[in-house]
Amino acid sequence: TVSYEALKTHGVTQRCKQLPVRQATEQEILLAHSEEYLEAVKQTPKMSVEELMAFSKQYSDVYFHQNIYHCAKLAVGATLQLVESVMKREVRNGMALVRPPGHHSQRSAANGFCVFNNVAIAALHAKKNYNLNRVLIVDWDIHHGQGVQYCFEEDPSVLYFSWHRYENQTFWPNLPESDYTSVGKGKGRGFNINLPWNKVGMTNSEYLAAFFHVLLPVAYEFDPELVLVSAGFDSAIGDPEGEMCAIPEIFAHLTQLLMPLAAGKMCVVLEGESFTAGFMHAVLSLILPLAYEFNPCLVLGVFRDSGAKTHLTPVWGHLTSLLQGLAGGQMLTVLQVRVFKYFIIILKPIQNIH
Repeated sequence: TVSYEALKTHGVTQRCKQLPVRQATEQEILLAHSEEYLEAVKQTPKMSVEELMAFSKQYSDVYFHQNIYHCAKLAVGATLQLVESVMKREVRNGMALVRPPGHHSQRSAANGFCVFNNVAIAALHAKKNYNLNRVLIVDWDIHHGQGVQYCFEEDPSVLYFSWHRYENQTFWPNLPESDYTSVGKGKGRGFNINLPWNKVGMTNSEYLAAFFHVLLPVAYEFDPELVLVSAGFDSAIGDPEGEMCAIPEIFAHLTQLLMPLAAGKMCVVLEGESFTAGFMHAVLSLILPLAYEFNPCLVLGVFRDSGAKTHLTPVWGHLTSLLQGLAGGQMLTVLQVRVFKYFIIILKPIQNIH
């Protein structure tokens, strides 16, 4: 793939352990999908072009071909192989460069170029096989991963965070449940966090502010045992679909900010992208902190606040007590001792450039 070749060119693959890839079993796929849907997808290798076109039209923005079932099983299998290696401590963390992506796929429907929900299956697999009680999923793709939300919106053992271009429901997938008012249902209320961008042009400052003011306070209170990242890089500058202004290096900082959680057990899984040059740069930037390399400096500006905190504060007390600051590019004020040692180290490069 393009991303793998970029990593190879920069010598990153030599410093990483490459894991074997396997196909997911049907039982693993059925953790997040219905038998009827799986059986339908299993028939695609036998279909003619006309039949594949007709089958694709049953779903939104999906294009099936004769190899898609095989590729989708490999995507799930590679993701599960990474999760298993991390949970067994064979590797500290890792990234699965998989295609097709998964976060739009739903229990009985393909959607948005996604066939099987790689990350949702990974979370369910980890809970089942490693007796996990708390899994954090962070989705920074430019599109809302509604398939993941639907899977876990009533499940308090999985905390799902997604920022996404929304523009008051005018941006795909155009769902009311992608707004910040959708915080989960029943026992899962408060465990679904949507941070919708109602404007384009969001910068490094907004992305960091989303982490410091919304995600990280909740994540530290949640105290996950595993972190899964749905890494879509269409949220970086230059992507014609995303139209955002955060530079690719921001993903290095976001990754490192998540690494103290779950004792460093983090699995990053590739989701969406449509701008090859920015995509390669973003993947390279993300891999460096996973390999414990340095993080690049960032220039920050004034951030915009979010209404998501209003709907989540009744559930997560740390939203009002943990962190303050980051206005006009200033240093954060850290109010919680147990995370202070992580944040001061990470933010020193930011402090030094002002």
